[in-house]
Amino acid sequence: MSAELVVAHDCWNRIGVSGDHSCPELLQFIHCRNCPVFASAARAFFDRPAPDGYLAGWASLLGGEQESATNDADSVSLLLFRLHADWLALSLRAVVEVTAVRPVHRIPHRTDAVLAGLVNLRGQLHLRVSLHGLLDVAPAADPGPHGATARMIVIRQGTELWVFAADEVLGVHRVSRAALRAAPSTLADPAISFSQAVFAWEGRSVGYLDEQRVFAALRRVGQ
Repeated sequence: MSAELVVAHDCWNRIGVSGDHSCPELLQFIHCRNCPVFASAARAFFDRPAPDGYLAGWASLLGGEQESATNDADSVSLLLFRLHADWLALSLRAVVEVTAVRPVHRIPHRTDAVLAGLVNLRGQLHLRVSLHGLLDVAPAADPGPHGATARMIVIRQGTELWVFAADEVLGVHRVSRAALRAAPSTLADPAISFSQAVFAWEGRSVGYLDEQRVFAALRRVGQ
């Protein structure tokens, strides 16, 4: 059977990992995403010609976003999340994605309070760190809101990518710059000392983390 025919019949949904697992190639490739047939189908999908009006539509949309960004220069887009009892925020420009918690693989003789190990994201291993450990966030007496779901947050600066777990993610919100207040000049609370500002959000006091300081500290841990 030709690769073209297999792709046309999306074999991964019939005899692959999303089907009955009867494909003999699974013995070698383990998962369909490692198979050259699947890779060929993915390339064909992404290399297909754009439909009529697609590029013009995106150009119009992105132009509108730039205009909106100019109008909203007095606010910042932040990802709000919780570490135990502490509510914190990171600039959206530093956030790559929020994803489900994945198993952590320890690194022999390297794992510590900040460097937790490695996690697999779509077949690639990335350093998993603990902001709980970096910011010395103590466990809360109250485990948190009922039904709160832990998430992994992926952050990036340049070519450096880090993954950490949050006990809860509140989501992305725009915060007025006028609402930002200077963080107290104290080293007693590392979570505050890593913050460039604090602000109130729905009755919560949120520390707006300085991502430059966070990345610099993580870089030292990863060396």
